[in-house]
Amino acid sequence: MLKQLLQDKVAIITGASSGIGKAIALRYAEEGAKVVVSSKTQTKCEEVTNEISENGYTSIPIVCDVRKVNEIEALFDKSINHFGKVDIVIANAGISGGNKHVAEYDFITWNKVMDTNLNGVFLTVREAFRRMKKNGGHIIVMSSQAGVEGYAGKGAYCASKFAVRGLAHALAEEGRAHDINVSTICPGTVATPILAASNTRVKNPMQPDAIADAAVYLATLRGNSLVRDVVVERLHLG
Repeated sequence: MLKQLLQDKVAIITGASSGIGKAIALRYAEEGAKVVVSSKTQTKCEEVTNEISENGYTSIPIVCDVRKVNEIEALFDKSINHFGKVDIVIANAGISGGNKHVAEYDFITWNKVMDTNLNGVFLTVREAFRRMKKNGGHIIVMSSQAGVEGYAGKGAYCASKFAVRGLAHALAEEGRAHDINVSTICPGTVATPILAASNTRVKNPMQPDAIADAAVYLATLRGNSLVRDVVVERLHLG
């Protein structure tokens, strides 16, 4: 049997009930991690944990709205009470914000995007950092290729994804003294429910498994290496 790359690691994944988060949860479990599957919906979390259990691996579902401080704190408390520690945290929960030019954006929608994609990530990584200061760990922030370059009609989404990259860079510097590695993954277009809901036409999007591969790679790096931004995109050659 091949060695499992994440044997005995404990990973908390937000937004883990579908899309990229689900793919990472399934792959981490296959690699030996004990996985905390978190999202806002209990039934969807349980669907993923049931699938993990059917494959012979270990996970638990914990409902959490990343926009709420008390629920983030409860997520970490419950995870550590159950598994005894946390080694990896993936701040993945996010929303698209639709397709609107900046001049057409209403402030309510703008704040909704920022509340989940930026504030939710901030609350997640802040709590992760606090829990990891004693024994170290790895924090992975899910940004986007839209956090590396801007796209018309995606102003709020781009702003939020650029912002979390900046947050991750600052956190990486602060984590150096505590053996906390911080990375971002910046996927190109991926076939997820968010893509489907955005009505964006893409001929050949990547599958979530490709992003799960990157998340495993980052989590297996050793030492106090600060891997900043990993852009995952499909290149069309010829």
